Amino acid sequence: MKPLAPPRLVGTLPFLAVLAGWWLLPRVVDYPAYMLPPIGAVLEFAWESIRDGSLLRNVLASLARLAAGFAIGMALAVPLGLAIALNRHVADTFRPVLSFLQAIAGIAWVPLTIIWFGIGNGSVVFVIANTIFFASLYNTIVGVQSIPTPLYRAVRSHGGRGWSLLANLILPGALVQLLLGVRTSMAYGWRALVASEMIAGSSGLGYMTMEAVQWQRTDVIILGMIVIGLIWVVMDRLVFDAIERRTVARWGLLQR
Repeated sequence: MKPLAPPRLVGTLPFLAVLAGWWLLPRVVDYPAYMLPPIGAVLEFAWESIRDGSLLRNVLASLARLAAGFAIGMALAVPLGLAIALNRHVADTFRPVLSFLQAIAGIAWVPLTIIWFGIGNGSVVFVIANTIFFASLYNTIVGVQSIPTPLYRAVRSHGGRGWSLLANLILPGALVQLLLGVRTSMAYGWRALVASEMIAGSSGLGYMTMEAVQWQRTDVIILGMIVIGLIWVVMDRLVFDAIERRTVARWGLLQR
């Protein structure tokens, strides 16, 4: 049965409902404006921050830290995950400690990173890289271990060893889980970025929203929340959806 409306259009309905409720609330409930500013106040501040460039500077600062943390975390996680997963005994040995460290990955490290690196980029990038590393490491190990044993035997029986085994079986076989790990770890990293900027940052979207608390600037806080959400939606739809469509979905490895 053909849907009555395109899925993308249907997906906008909850946002429209929230906006309508936000517009209607101050007209039916009497409350201090600083608790929840009207839509017009947030739009006015958004325009001002766009004109003076402050919003763009904070967005670029956050994205730069996310890119640095992602590059470091992935560069360490994927090779280490492959090395661990290729030996089941090693994987079983490391699984408990990896589960333990994964549980405390992210902003739980912020107090320690402040002592190590101080307030600023070092602490925030470390927290992002730490979060992305453990999420990607776990998915890499799971992806390699999900490859059926008979496939290993078939490739090895045809002389597949070393790089040939890695290129022709392990990487393609683990690709779905690897891409899932990239997407998941980036989502975790984005949340860790915002949270760590609130505590240990000196610029960025998280810092912008936290700094506004002391002045009770809820228009700044809400704008920051909206921009944080919009950036992730754009990254998820334009980047990760596109990668998924051109790889695992196109090759028939992912059923939609």
